[in-house]
Amino acid sequence: MNISLKKTLKRLYKSTWFVTLFATTMGVLLAFYLNDVSIRTKINQKKAVSIKSLALELKNNENTLVSSNDNKKLTNFLQELKKINGKISRVIEISTSERKKLEKKYHQLFNVVDSIKTNKDLYQYNVEYSFNLELNDLSDIAWETYKLSEVINEFDYECIQAFVGAYKLQEIYLNEQQKLLNYFVNANHSKLLGELLIIQQLKSQLINTIKQSQKQLMICN
Repeated sequence: MNISLKKTLKRLYKSTWFVTLFATTMGVLLAFYLNDVSIRTKINQKKAVSIKSLALELKNNENTLVSSNDNKKLTNFLQELKKINGKISRVIEISTSERKKLEKKYHQLFNVVDSIKTNKDLYQYNVEYSFNLELNDLSDIAWETYKLSEVINEFDYECIQAFVGAYKLQEIYLNEQQKLLNYFVNANHSKLLGELLIIQQLKSQLINTIKQSQKQLMICN
């Protein structure tokens, strides 16, 4: 009877030990799994926040570009001045009728100070210019925040390249705007015209690139 009891207790002990080991192992594995799920959930949440922030920033920048007038009136005026005299200076040699046409279209951009008659039909007009520049303020706060975060490592190459392309071109655009401002401040009107034309082309490229980046953002995971 005692021998049978010992065997029974031994079997129970062995089975209890196995159950304990199995339960402990499963508990550890479950803990690892739940921890991994928790980490992955947090990463996905951070990715979602980053995507939302980048998409909003790009959309706002696109709206800013689309709504700007590109300084078109100033560009057209400078082009007409260059066509008249082959250069842009404070002296314009044109007929009275041509001067009146210019004043009708661009009266807010220049003012005649005095004039000298050079022949029967032409006058040399000394003018003062009154130019205003519209510069676009484009944000990159979300992009800079994204680059500094660890979540950048969670996006695939194609997705990251879509952001890089848009913000790199945006940086070029803003640098060209700074050149434009320098030419404006220094009254370098010939270079001002050239820079205005460059910026208009860059703007079109940037809008298209931003649109493509926004499409890529929709499928980033």
